[in-house]
Amino acid sequence: MSRVPTTVTAGETRARILAVALDLFNSRGTAAVTTNAIAAAARISPGNLYYWFGGKDEIVRELHAQRVTAYESLWEASAAGGGEGTERLDPEQVLDRLGAGTALTRQYAFLARDLFGLLHADPVLAEHYRLVRARRLVRFSEIARGWREHGEIRPLGDRELDDLVSALWILAESWFAFEELDGADAGGPSDSTADSTGGTRYLRAVLTPYLSVPVPGRG
Repeated sequence: MSRVPTTVTAGETRARILAVALDLFNSRGTAAVTTNAIAAAARISPGNLYYWFGGKDEIVRELHAQRVTAYESLWEASAAGGGEGTERLDPEQVLDRLGAGTALTRQYAFLARDLFGLLHADPVLAEHYRLVRARRLVRFSEIARGWREHGEIRPLGDRELDDLVSALWILAESWFAFEELDGADAGGPSDSTADSTGGTRYLRAVLTPYLSVPVPGRG
């Protein structure tokens, strides 16, 4: 189990391990990166790394948790002071937050690229992912039902509305890997072709046809 630092220096060491691991995972993929490589890049001994993390799986879990925390912070404003934490968001506000989420997808590129392999290989990570997904889908479904109630979305049954929410989630989780692959196939550097604006465009393209009054595009 990963340790919690108790001094500033210890916290800096732990943070450096995570930052270095993120960079290596993004550039090489998780399968190609060893704990020895992470330790060397972080300028510490392998034993020091294992003091903080039990292995590569724990580092991946911590980076996934970082991404989840950063993503959910994008929605904190919508949960503040809104009755039972469900302040209503209009479609453009939701697209803005989803767009900011696609930038996080780029920041944690290895999770978008390797996610399903990591989930199949690590039951602990998979369970955490399922809990996060369930929580977010409930929140998104509440938002979508608010749109239906206020006439912002064309009439849809509960099943159709849930399918739309699930489709947006699946797209948000998968767009980067496909766009990065297309960039690599085209011969360009994958880290410059798969930018966050692509994810925003795709999410907007799926959602807009369902809205009673489509929101304007943004470039």
